[in-house]
Amino acid sequence: MLAGLPKHRIKIFKSDFCIRDAAQEKYFSFKRIPSNLKFTYLYRDASNYKLHGEAVFTNQTFMPIDEIEKQIRSCLKDGEFFIARQVNIEERFFDVLHEEDDHPWHEFNLVEMTTEPPFDPENWRQHKHKRDITEFIGDLEKTNRAGWDEMKVRADVVKLMEKRKKKQV
Repeated sequence: MLAGLPKHRIKIFKSDFCIRDAAQEKYFSFKRIPSNLKFTYLYRDASNYKLHGEAVFTNQTFMPIDEIEKQIRSCLKDGEFFIARQVNIEERFFDVLHEEDDHPWHEFNLVEMTTEPPFDPENWRQHKHKRDITEFIGDLEKTNRAGWDEMKVRADVVKLMEKRKKKQV
């Protein structure tokens, strides 16, 4: 029981993070608990083979999902593409690269609320702290302003890109 109400009379609404007495239409406020956000993305080669990836960030500012997605998309090439290494996200390339199929770009899929703990291995390796979604958006904004650099990726992808450029000349 909560505040004298039986369990069957209480509903939890995720959208407004409050406990509601369904019978009396009264709202009881409680302290907001930070929820985490899962950023899902993928690497898709030209033959449409895919490798999926994800990172989980804290959301200490309780920024709404729609605002987060809007800010993320505004920083991505064509509102969809980014180079993972440049924003400390795990690269999801295949082990064996194919000259005609592979490239340095990853695709943003979606961002959603989750109860999973923060998971951001590339950033942790470099900075040893759990990144908040606002920090990640800041990293996207900074990289977008500087320009996405196709040569700042895994070494074998760089070699592939250099080889492809030589062929074009």
